[in-house]
Amino acid sequence: MSFFETLRLRLGSINALPILSAIGFLVGLLAGGVVILFRLFIESGFVSWHSDAGAIGYEAAPWWFRLFLPLVGGFLVGYVLYRVGKERSQVGVGYVLERMSFHQGYLSWRNALVQFIVGGMTLASGQSVGREGPGIHLGSTAGSWLGQQLKLPNNSIRILVGCGTAAAISASFNTPLAGVIFAMEVVMMEYTVASFIPLILSSVTAAILSRIVFGNDIAFIVPSLELSSLWEIPYFIFLGVIIGAIASFFIKATGVLTKAVKDWPIWVKCGVAGTCVGIIALKVPQVMGIGYDSVNAALHGSLSVQVLALAFVGKLLATIICSSMSLPGGVIGPSMFIGAMIGGFLGAVGGFIFPTVASDYAFYSMIGMAAMMSAVLQAPLAALLALLELTNNPNILLPGMLALVISNLVASQVFKQTSIFQSQLKIKGLELKVNPLSQFLRSVGVAGLMERKIAVSERRTVFGIAEKLLTDTPRWILIKDENIPISLMAANDLARYIMETTEQEESVKTDENNDVLDTVQTTLQEREIDLLDIPARRHNIASVYLQANLEEALDTMERESVRAVYIYRTTAPMTDKIYGVLTRETIESHYSYKK
Repeated sequence: MSFFETLRLRLGSINALPILSAIGFLVGLLAGGVVILFRLFIESGFVSWHSDAGAIGYEAAPWWFRLFLPLVGGFLVGYVLYRVGKERSQVGVGYVLERMSFHQGYLSWRNALVQFIVGGMTLASGQSVGREGPGIHLGSTAGSWLGQQLKLPNNSIRILVGCGTAAAISASFNTPLAGVIFAMEVVMMEYTVASFIPLILSSVTAAILSRIVFGNDIAFIVPSLELSSLWEIPYFIFLGVIIGAIASFFIKATGVLTKAVKDWPIWVKCGVAGTCVGIIALKVPQVMGIGYDSVNAALHGSLSVQVLALAFVGKLLATIICSSMSLPGGVIGPSMFIGAMIGGFLGAVGGFIFPTVASDYAFYSMIGMAAMMSAVLQAPLAALLALLELTNNPNILLPGMLALVISNLVASQVFKQTSIFQSQLKIKGLELKVNPLSQFLRSVGVAGLMERKIAVSERRTVFGIAEKLLTDTPRWILIKDENIPISLMAANDLARYIMETTEQEESVKTDENNDVLDTVQTTLQEREIDLLDIPARRHNIASVYLQANLEEALDTMERESVRAVYIYRTTAPMTDKIYGVLTRETIESHYSYKK
């Protein structure tokens, strides 16, 4: 058995942590490198497209530049997406979630290439999107591609997609721990030790690469602030309620507009979105681009209340339009921008009403940033850790935890909104499977649970060959008809049949000659038997590929109305190697034991 074949069989088990950790490190190098290349691409594109205007920000650019840059860029992006076709134009975090839920994490490098190009074009043209969405797609694809090239089991490919996601967030924000939690909370939707350690290695590796290229600075430069008084706690609860309602409006409005323009040509949608961004930017230039400079200004308390309010409204509308009309960018950065602006605005209002107990409004901007991210993504733990890593300020945890939990509850329980990604998938008619059983079944490959002690036989054989099938004490006999597996029989039932038949034949005596036993045995060895006719427990059987997980095996059993599958892999043209068999009872027993 080759090294890679042994590797695939071991990775099918739920206990393949050392190997997965090593591969997670490789994914960190690959995904981190791809995301760094994307950042270099969009930053160099910004300089070449914007000339001197880009160096001093959109606010200082002339009105015609702010209008026509996103307008022209939107139509160009739409044209490229139109030319590559509907299948290749599927990009972003929603696409990653779809492939994880319905295609076992298999992501196409061609879609990632489209994401790299049009994502860079979208950001360079000043659209109201973030760079994290394209980064997550690229990082996830890097992990998926490596797993596919190594032909690893599907349960391992899912973990490698998570590793790529963690590496992308880590390389984008310089927040390795938040990257890990985001990958588990949003993309994988599960917390397991088997995936936690590989994700950490991948995330840390990407962070190191990012720091080598871009330095140690985090995405936002945050001053050291702290809570002025515990009397502010009710106001932070109020902040959480307001941001939860705003997040719900954002998700709902995005869904409504997505449905309204669903049948528009892609080039029209992107062009209209770019035009709207340009029009909004005439009055509020802060809405253009990823907006990290404006967020940093809010976090330092250097924006006026009027600018905070206008930037909040403008960015909210621009992001709803861009997200609804399929511009290929992320919503994580814009949601943090929106949260920082509304948080700062409410903080400034609170400071005006309660000047003796209120903190600097920049403190509220920090809290608002995490609360909005938590409510929009339905990822409270990832948002909290991002807040801690971005601010490097433990004093922010108490009010931060309170505000983001309240915002999350308001969005999910009061307004009944799912995350922005799940909402968009639901519009496409796709419902994510998020339950403990599905998560468990996806985490174990069929190779880790299959019974390998089997014997393979044609349906019609002779008694002597049937005896030899039991030489290595198999548990199952896989029965073929014209070289196609059709049934699975318990080996002990064949053994019982052979023993009973032999005893019956040996009891044959004749009055004339008791030496007839040798003749009887010789005749018995040559007797033809049909393995489908003898008394035995048998299962109709279907096939699953060696890379499949337990969920795929059960889905196959349901679809084919069988209770067992055989595990195979194509080793050469027209040549399949059978590795083992798996029954429904084995899967159910394993799950009950793990519970």
